[in-house]
Amino acid sequence: MSPLHPTKCVRCMGNLVYNKFYSPREQFWGWQCVICGEIVDPVILENRDRIRAGQAIDVFRMA
Repeated sequence: MSPLHPTKCVRCMGNLVYNKFYSPREQFWGWQCVICGEIVDPVILENRDRIRAGQAIDVFRMA
């Protein structure tokens, strides 16, 4: 499976399930750990890759 479709939680190695999440402004799909509750979606994965690459993330520009 590709990195965009994780199967194990990076925190606890628990299984991930694909869920629909709701926020006040939008809804999105992502992966959630059945043990610790960690949520991972494409935006989270992209931000983690940027941090690993040493690129700054401007959260104010994203809003």
